[in-house]
Amino acid sequence: MDKTKKDVIDACIKDVYERLDLDRDKTFFVNTIVEVVDIDNRIREGDKWIVGSLTARDFDCNEDSNVNIRINLWGTFSFLVNDIEKGDVLIIKSGLAKNYSYSDKVYPQINCDERYGSEIIIRYKKEKIIVDGSNVAWTSKKDGRPNIDNIEMVRLELERRGYAPIIIVDSNLRHLIPEADKERFERWVDDERVIQAPAQIKADDVLLKFADERGVKIVSNDTFKEYVDIYPWLEDASRRVPFNIIGSEVILYTDYSNLAS
Repeated sequence: MDKTKKDVIDACIKDVYERLDLDRDKTFFVNTIVEVVDIDNRIREGDKWIVGSLTARDFDCNEDSNVNIRINLWGTFSFLVNDIEKGDVLIIKSGLAKNYSYSDKVYPQINCDERYGSEIIIRYKKEKIIVDGSNVAWTSKKDGRPNIDNIEMVRLELERRGYAPIIIVDSNLRHLIPEADKERFERWVDDERVIQAPAQIKADDVLLKFADERGVKIVSNDTFKEYVDIYPWLEDASRRVPFNIIGSEVILYTDYSNLAS
């Protein structure tokens, strides 16, 4: 099949499954909307894990007629969905439906690859929000050093409000925090509660690119003025959530756009 010039059909997962079952050698491109059932495979890429494949079902499907299918994510897509969770919805455009044979068994699947024009749009079950973790840690210091207790307080407050926070920090933060906090911080990194920017890359570059691709808000007291030419949406006050930390209380100005107008 010519993967650059192709016809694409609109089909639900149940229809895809039935088409592949009728002709096990058949391949075709499909537009479909699915809900994530489970993350099947995470792949180590540098210092973080990414999603390689997942199991999905038809969005808003009838539970009695539920059919699951494997979705493979390749290349750039695997990086873009490293924050995906069960219950999130994927809008897939030009995914390649095909069967995969292994040990005398056949497994229907949809392969998504930018090389033949696939696209993925994510609708999150919970609203994602980016946290400028280094900025938060430096807000009220501990013995003159960044205070990671601030990060935990902001995370808990955001979760209490129904957000799913994605916390991004500079790679050197681990070296700047008090010695007594380093083991706890390393656990956060290992558990992916905190994402470190790659070495020699500023966390600002990572979180702003992420926010740009997702269209989500950023919790930070940094105005990112030096990035406005690259990301004009930074001038939209509603996209940034300033904060205060007073003792053990976190104040989030989620209606800052109204205050600033």
